[in-house]
Amino acid sequence: MAISSATASISILRKDTFEGASQVPKPPSVHSVRFRQCKNVKFQIKAGATESPQETKDVEFEGENSTTSVEASTVPYSIISTLNVEKILRGIPITDVDHYGRLGIPRGCPYDQVSIGYKNKYEELMKQELEQEELSNKLDQLKESYSILSSQEERRLYDWSLLRTGTPDRFAWPFESDITQADVMQGTPPPGEPEDFGPTRLVGYFFVGWLVLAFVSSIAFNL
Repeated sequence: MAISSATASISILRKDTFEGASQVPKPPSVHSVRFRQCKNVKFQIKAGATESPQETKDVEFEGENSTTSVEASTVPYSIISTLNVEKILRGIPITDVDHYGRLGIPRGCPYDQVSIGYKNKYEELMKQELEQEELSNKLDQLKESYSILSSQEERRLYDWSLLRTGTPDRFAWPFESDITQADVMQGTPPPGEPEDFGPTRLVGYFFVGWLVLAFVSSIAFNL
């Protein structure tokens, strides 16, 4: 009995020893570091989402020679779509908005005048002391017109729509309303390659010789 009890106590001590060794605290995981990084990322995204779109699109003019920053705007003002192209082909207007009138510029004006028109209209709105909501709506309208008229693709489609709506009985191609192609269409055509008259001259000589030979042969047969 003494031996068996001693053996049992030794086995119990070994078991406790192994269990205690297995319960050794593990080193801290790097999961907490990842958790802190996730919190920082979430905070940055939340801070970016709480910004008002109007605040990121506002434009300030400090002097007469300052340039507008609306060119870097990512507001999705686009009229390019398959539906609008189908409307233009049928002579149906794609919009009832006069973007040239909004900016106070004439049709066919160069692209740099679009920025000038936007700047002038912007300064006029700032002087009117409108309510925040009304001012925001009018600024969005100005930015929409600027975004369309300052882009070559957007403006080409818009001008094409105006041209087709004004003359529905006559079909017009998009390049006819493109101001970048106006100088090419109105200017003198490029000089073509010089025409080679050698083959034409040889064909003429062949027909003349054949007629002379036929005439001489007919006279010889009649003698």
